[in-house]
Amino acid sequence: MSITIGIFVANLLNYFPAKIKAGRCWRLSLGGAIVPGLIIFLDLLKKIGGVDNVDEEFNDLANASEAAKLVKSPWKDIVRRKYRPQLTFAILIPFFQQLTGMNEGGNFSLRVGVKRLFASLKN
Repeated sequence: MSITIGIFVANLLNYFPAKIKAGRCWRLSLGGAIVPGLIIFLDLLKKIGGVDNVDEEFNDLANASEAAKLVKSPWKDIVRRKYRPQLTFAILIPFFQQLTGMNEGGNFSLRVGVKRLFASLKN
């Protein structure tokens, strides 16, 4: 679902600047794409800034990294019965999303709907 929403937002960000002449549309599209990244970056800064002792958080990350290195066979572990439901959904949801053409159907209906909307606004 996140992929489809991302495609929808990207289409909206690219539709309106495409109407601008003089070759400036790519700048607006690129600038619009920076906005979500900037929001995520600022949220990350807020979360990092909320911790008084950064060393404690860094040590926690370093310990987690060391613990992950101790896993001898991560590919064998992920197919164990314990993780099978998560693995099944992680594979099948994107598979069926592509198989059903959900992304392209959404793109097509968006293009047709936006054209009809703006055609009706002109009249």
